[in-house]
Amino acid sequence: MEMSEKIDALAEALAKAQGEMKNAVKGCDNPFFKSKYADLAECLNVAREPLSKNGLSIFQANEGIVESSKLAVTTMIMHSSGQFIKVTSSYPIQKNDAQGFGSTLTYARRYSLTAALGLAQEDDDGNLACEPVEKWQYQPKEPQKEQKPKAQPQATGDKFVKITPSGDVIVTVASGHDENGRQLVTYKNIKDLTIEELEKMVTIPQYALAHTAIKTLLEDMGQTA
Repeated sequence: MEMSEKIDALAEALAKAQGEMKNAVKGCDNPFFKSKYADLAECLNVAREPLSKNGLSIFQANEGIVESSKLAVTTMIMHSSGQFIKVTSSYPIQKNDAQGFGSTLTYARRYSLTAALGLAQEDDDGNLACEPVEKWQYQPKEPQKEQKPKAQPQATGDKFVKITPSGDVIVTVASGHDENGRQLVTYKNIKDLTIEELEKMVTIPQYALAHTAIKTLLEDMGQTA
């Protein structure tokens, strides 16, 4: 709490204003606690005229988020003499979104206002103190579990023939030699081979896994193996 060096004039004026304030009408429903309460607008309406009549004004400011999950609000009561009282309080943020932030700000302003002016409040305010903090405190979202990529179907076969998950038959084909005389091979789909290559391959034992597919392909091409 902060205050001016003297608050005698402010204290006297505030006492008179409080004596003139009527009870705030509880016209809002709180479904969480199944109760009624006076909203911020009603509290301000009740306080505004008595404060002004006695040379008092009230100022509230949002001080932002503190302690990671609390919203700080400053409430200042000022007197025409220059005397003042200033109080800053923090309140747990209910939900980590714009609606939750706005709801907490409204609640904080109303609670701070009624506390500073001595306006009676109950229901959600009183019940709040009895509820576990976890119900009102900001709850960070649980980190999403990392989804492991699904295992992709693997091709089957051997070093001469590979059958892909989609059913394509891939074979190794000689493609010349390197500078050291070692034979080079490449991979080709049997559909891309010539008739001569297919007819030769169907007689080679190493390509046995592809023989049935090659024979079928040759038949479709009007050839016999």
